[in-house]
Amino acid sequence: MILELLEKEGPLSPGDAVSHLGAPRYKVLAAFQCLEELGLIAPLYKKGTYKIYQVTDAGVILRKASERSSIADQLYQAIQSLEALGSHVEGEAVAEDA
Repeated sequence: MILELLEKEGPLSPGDAVSHLGAPRYKVLAAFQCLEELGLIAPLYKKGTYKIYQVTDAGVILRKASERSSIADQLYQAIQSLEALGSHVEGEAVAEDA
């Protein structure tokens, strides 16, 4: 919801997002903090504790991907890809030892 809002409206402060979403301030602030820690949003402007955020490229990619499938499906596919890559790499290591 916040990623979509930032993409649609452009850079916003958490206070602006509260006004747009009508959600409790503490929930929006917590969501902004989590999204920033995940690298999905980043501060565009900082002065003291006041920040204006924008969506990062990773945030755009994740939001667009979530339109096509659920986050759980995306995580499952990522795990499957990593497992396939891991078995491929292990196979090469064994072949090199032989």
